[in-house]
Amino acid sequence: MLFLVFYFILSAVLVFQGLHLAGETTSPLGTLPEEVAQDRHASRGWGGFLMAFGAFSALIGAFGFAYPGMAPARPILFLMGLIFLALFGLWVIFLGRQAEFMGKPTMTDDHGHH
Repeated sequence: MLFLVFYFILSAVLVFQGLHLAGETTSPLGTLPEEVAQDRHASRGWGGFLMAFGAFSALIGAFGFAYPGMAPARPILFLMGLIFLALFGLWVIFLGRQAEFMGKPTMTDDHGHH
């Protein structure tokens, strides 16, 4: 029973994280400067994938109650969901936000400071 709680929580997290990521490209919250914005195409791809997989896993999990033959798929989908969430986290940390500095460097101060 405890497994099912974590299974459906993971499905909900995947759906809502994907929804947030896909929505951030069209209507950003404005909490980060534009220089560190995520790539629109990759964000939409990750967002759509996470939403689709989370919804699929929730549906398979719910159908497992009515059709016991689908219940053995839950642990596999749970493991896959954890792997996808970990890969998404690694993408966010290492590849998702690349700073693009578009300004010019400041002039050097050759007269010194006192």
